[in-house]
Order: sequence, then structure tokens, then C-alpha cells
Amino acid sequence: MTAASKNESDADISTDAIVTACGYLTAQADLEREAAEVLSGKFDECTFDQGYVHQPLYACLTCTRPPEKYCQDGILNTVEQPSEPAGMCYSCSIECHTGHHIVELFTKRHFRCDCGTQRLLPQASEGSSGQCCQLKKLRTGLRNINNSGNTYSHNFWGFYCRCDKFYDASTESGEMIQCFVCNDWFHDACIGKVPDEESYSDYICRECVGKHAILRYINTNNMICGTVVDSKVTHIEANSAIYDTSTYPAHVEKDDTEEPAKKKTRATGCRQRQDSDVVDAKQPFDLFMVDGWKEHVCTCIDCMREIECSNLEFLVKEEDVVEPEEDESRSESLYESALRQLQTMDRAQAVDAAAAYHTLSSRLKDYLRPFAASGKVVTNQDIHTFFEQHDKNN
Repeated sequence: MTAASKNESDADISTDAIVTACGYLTAQADLEREAAEVLSGKFDECTFDQGYVHQPLYACLTCTRPPEKYCQDGILNTVEQPSEPAGMCYSCSIECHTGHHIVELFTKRHFRCDCGTQRLLPQASEGSSGQCCQLKKLRTGLRNINNSGNTYSHNFWGFYCRCDKFYDASTESGEMIQCFVCNDWFHDACIGKVPDEESYSDYICRECVGKHAILRYINTNNMICGTVVDSKVTHIEANSAIYDTSTYPAHVEKDDTEEPAKKKTRATGCRQRQDSDVVDAKQPFDLFMVDGWKEHVCTCIDCMREIECSNLEFLVKEEDVVEPEEDESRSESLYESALRQLQTMDRAQAVDAAAAYHTLSSRLKDYLRPFAASGKVVTNQDIHTFFEQHDKNN
């Protein structure tokens, strides 16, 4: 290369595009810290075998194609025809869908990972072979499975709230609040008047209140009722039951059978079910529940029957969220992780690994020495050329 051509080549490289070795190492360390915060759990095991559980979920807009009304510009779908919505666990979102357009759904109940089933066959991308769940390769018949117990919504296309809008964190200015029952997320502006965040623990949307009468039977002061007028909450009444039930008789016709002292006595009839105002609920309202509210959910035989038929058992019992196991190595740099891994090897493997590293390091230094002497900028193509030569020599 002549001096003239060298100068022309270097002139084509923008000053802003030049990164020093020190700057690169600093940027790499920042990326590692960011990754440790976002992906703090291990991702070597799928939750599929645990069945239908309450877990953090993700959707892949690369491996699925939404209906026309939910298609977004700038999102490349590798599926030609509209497909069914699908969700996957934390581990599969990393192992099987790296480089894809992923939507974080946060936690949802009673859901089994779809990755690798007929609903969600991972498409090939850089670093993955595609068409197979990387964590369930040995499972036979996976492609024929359809997790019929899963429930899907517009969330799986990246849309939320009753306004049915696509969520873009980079442009979203308001607060999103999740409904405790349906797990959908709602804009605070779409809800209307909202109590102070410190004054309530759970939000229940008006759609769920209208759909599930059991929520209207809750008789407790541990909640804030928000009256809806013209689609917005216009009035909130703190620490007040939905209806004044102080004049109601106690539950009637209690079972005579003896039960353990710690178990609630279950009535055979619910007095509130006889109140037409409670049953009809013509006035829509949102509920903002205060800590301890679930202790006041009615457990009479009629209400328990509704709870079980509507899959609302989480109203009367605690449920665990299946979270990925914390990965302690996430706090380490790649260099520290490599050293720790080296220490776990037997002596022969460690010696071979150290020798290979020394060979690579020496060759790279020899390759870069002329660049340092001449002041020439090292480009991506230069690095690719080095590794191509390195592979050929090995």
C-alpha cells in the first residue's frame, strides 16, 4: 500500500468511529455490568418440565407473525403467515432467541413454555441453528405439543391496556400499572385518578371486577374503590368497602362438621350474593387493594365454587413465582470468569488451555505490531483477516 493510498484509506474512517484499546475495554466492562443487571439469572434450564407455573414470560416477534392490526413497522417477522401468539421462559428467550425482537411480558400465571412446540419454532439466527428449542433438544414429540392450558392476550404482540397500544419504552412517558387478576398492564392516564403509590399494593381493573362477581363480594376496608365515569376513574374513596354490609346478617347455615382450628369455617350461603347491587354492579369501578385484602375474600361454598371454576385460586392462597436461579458469576468480568473456569479444569486441560491462550496472544501481538508502528487504524476487516489466518494455521 502506498503512502497516498494509506492516507486515503485512513481518511475514509470517521474520527468518531475510532476507538482506542483502552476505550474498548472500558465499553466492554460497561456492557458486562449492564448484562449482569438485566440477565442476572442462569439460563441453562427451561421451565417446561415444571408444567403450568407463575413465571416471567417473553414473546418473540421474529418467530411469530401477529394479525394485521398488530403488525409494527421496523419489526422483521420470519414467519410468512399470521401465527398464533406464544410465550417462552427466561432461559429460552436467551438460549433460543438471541438476536430476535423480544417482548418482555413480566410475570403471568399458569403458563408453560411454548418454545419448540407447534406454537413457537425458533427461527435460525446468528448463534443458533433454529427450528428447535436449544434446551429441549432431547425431548421427542415437542413439535406436536400445544399447551392448551395457556392463556394468551394482546400482550403477546407487545400491546397493552384497554387502549390497545404498542408499548415502546423509549417513547412511553406515563406509568404502567399491572392488574393483579388478569396481569394486563394499564396506562395511568387510561385508568384516570389513581391513589398514591404508597397507599395500595394491588390494582384490579374494572374489566376483571365486572367479569368476576367474587371480587365484588369482598367485604373489607382494606381497599380503595375508584368510581368510573366516561371510561376514567373520577372519584376514589379510601379505606372503604364497596358496599355498606354492616347491616348484613352473618353467613348462614354453617357446616356442623368439625374442622381444624386454623381452617376457616366455610358457610353454605353467601349473604352478599342476595344483594342485587353487588351482583349486577351496573356502576363500573376499579379496585386499589391494600395489604391484607386477600384475607377478606369470601370462602363460602358458593364463592369457592366460582373461584375454582374461574381459575382464581390465587385469591385465597399464596403462589410462588418461578424465578431463574441467581447466577453468581454474573458479577464477574469475562476475564475473571475465564480464570475461575481454568481453575476447575484438571491439570492437563488447564495446561492446554493456557498454551492455546499464549499462542493466540503472541500471534495477535505480532499481527498488530506493524499497525502500532505506522499509526494505521485497525478495522473490523483487519481483525477478521487475523482470525481467518489463525484458523488456517490451526
